[in-house]
Amino acid sequence: MSEETSLKSTVFYSLLPPFILLTIDLFALYLQPQSFAVSHLSLALLSAQLLCLFLFLKGEMCPGQRARLINLNKGFLLFWLTWLFLSAFSTYHYYLTDLVSLCGIGATLAICLQPKKIRQRRPFIFIGMALASLGFAVYALMFLDMPLIFLPMFNPLTQILTGIILANLTLLGAKNRLHNFMAILPMSMLITLFLNALFVLGLLFYAHLQRVVFPWHLPWILYFGLHLLLLVIIGGALFMQKRLDYLLLFILLIISASLPLWATFAYLHP
Repeated sequence: MSEETSLKSTVFYSLLPPFILLTIDLFALYLQPQSFAVSHLSLALLSAQLLCLFLFLKGEMCPGQRARLINLNKGFLLFWLTWLFLSAFSTYHYYLTDLVSLCGIGATLAICLQPKKIRQRRPFIFIGMALASLGFAVYALMFLDMPLIFLPMFNPLTQILTGIILANLTLLGAKNRLHNFMAILPMSMLITLFLNALFVLGLLFYAHLQRVVFPWHLPWILYFGLHLLLLVIIGGALFMQKRLDYLLLFILLIISASLPLWATFAYLHP
């Protein structure tokens, strides 16, 4: 493979997932009833980056694998810079989104600027982990002023599920050979999917007790129908002991990232 072809492939694999997530996220922003900029998928990016940082710290990677994983993480800047610009320089301005975006940018830079020597790169990795964790904490602050009934649109469990899939997709795109770690990711996806379904069902039961009437029930049917589809795809791969390839993971990423979008539709009048 020529150097030019390799560069094009790297750019493609690094930009495609964040571009898809950003497209879904911005459409969800357009639909949401709130009039301020809140990302529905920021935690997904932060989760994926935390997993990558953990691998940079503990994973046994050759310089080539490490370099490819760093290059694919650079694409996350597209997501964070877009949200920072959208929040800071528009009528949707929301200071918590500014802070989360800055944490995401900082975590990405910590990944990209880490030195090659083990002892020298550890501080960068720890700084990246601290910034990503701070992003989680800042994002959680927005729930203090948000009615509980709106939580399914910004559900942390849904975003963590998307983040696990994104991390798996990133590792596969980077041609990483950490097969033992990648083998546990599908089971992690299933556990998070199950917890998410229980969590949202609990919120819907709470809404029923509070006599909250959703104007449109079809999105909830599709929401849980997509849970079953994710269960079939991931569970089928585990049952047949097959690895999830890039195309299948990409489909899983789109499905999981669309869950907040369907939850948002449930709050809109048909």
